[in-house]
Amino acid sequence: MQNYTLRYLIVALLVVVAVWAGLFYAVILDEVYDNIDDGLKNSKILIEREAYANPDVLNTPEFGINQFKITPLPKGSYDFSNKLISTFEFSEYDDEDQPIRILETVFNDAKGNPYKLTIRASMVEEDELLEDLLTALVSLYVMLVVSIALLNRFILRKVWKSFYQLLDKLKNYKLGTGKAFTAPESHVSEFEVLGHELEDLLHRSEAIYSSQKQFIENASHELQTPLAISLNKLELFAENSNLPNEQMMEIGKISDTLNRLVRLNKSLLLLSKIENRQYADEEPVNFNELITQLTDDFSDLAEFREIKIDVVQQGKLSFPMNKGLALTLVTNLLKNALVHNHAGGMVTITIIHNSLSVQNTGSNKPLDDEQVFDRFYRSSNNEQSTGLGLSIVWSIANSYKLAVKYSYTGIHTFTIQFPDKR
Repeated sequence: MQNYTLRYLIVALLVVVAVWAGLFYAVILDEVYDNIDDGLKNSKILIEREAYANPDVLNTPEFGINQFKITPLPKGSYDFSNKLISTFEFSEYDDEDQPIRILETVFNDAKGNPYKLTIRASMVEEDELLEDLLTALVSLYVMLVVSIALLNRFILRKVWKSFYQLLDKLKNYKLGTGKAFTAPESHVSEFEVLGHELEDLLHRSEAIYSSQKQFIENASHELQTPLAISLNKLELFAENSNLPNEQMMEIGKISDTLNRLVRLNKSLLLLSKIENRQYADEEPVNFNELITQLTDDFSDLAEFREIKIDVVQQGKLSFPMNKGLALTLVTNLLKNALVHNHAGGMVTITIIHNSLSVQNTGSNKPLDDEQVFDRFYRSSNNEQSTGLGLSIVWSIANSYKLAVKYSYTGIHTFTIQFPDKR
């Protein structure tokens, strides 16, 4: 905000001061010309008066030390007004052309004969004065703009100091830590009001967060208990009864549905905890070691489904985050690649210093890249999928400001882009 305000202020100063300096220079230039012209007009009056009194003055065909010449004209009708001209003339002293001001007019002598009077005046001193004035104006212009900019920067920095302190505290504040947010004091009333409003807002957010967290935990617990009891009773019932095969198959379907409901409940609970930032603990996670461990854990499943897993390590990937979430992130990507695959397929995990990609064979058509990370999105009717695995991946990546994208080039590819720290 400070730099934004200062930038506009400097631009405004550059324009305003430049216009003011230009107008000032134009006024001074006009005044210089006006003074020279007044002198030329006064010389004209004196010369014409002398010509009436002393006709010898009319015999001045060339410029002399008096800087005027008189040229006789044939009788006729002439314009007796003054004509002022700015031009240049060679100066022997400076050995270069110098600016001069010329007045031309026509007058009649005592006998009524017309003569052309030409008077010249050097503008060397006035020209140097204008050059010095222009230099002084440019210097004043630069110094004035720089001084005002520096002064305003100092003042703005002091004025906005409490605002930036408030921003720093807000950046470091996290819900659920139990620490109350306290706004820094400010001499600016607007920032003081903003701080108090933020305190009230975050206090209400803390209360809502605690209530929501407790509700999620209670709801999850209350759902898990009856689901577990129902599953146990179904298993006992199936073991201790001699039901026909058709009824046993129905009981198996009910059991599968309840198991899927358990997985769904756990996934939704995990999503809620991630979005509510309930995984605050962080530590550097070595993804190379984590992926090696997980490929070993999934090797039996991959062998059973006749899927080959390859790990390509092109760099060391380490990133500070909650280790449990890192495990969930990679597990869901790997599990998704195995579940949505076919016998004889392959899964390739590529690790670079700032990215992790999981490629897998599967369906011969791309997924909807706009919905693939949405909750309950499915590209098939696989009963083993809850439709939340990739949503959890997206939620974890979003919590740590990681870029996650999907692409299809004959092979399905999911890529997690980490900040480049090199």
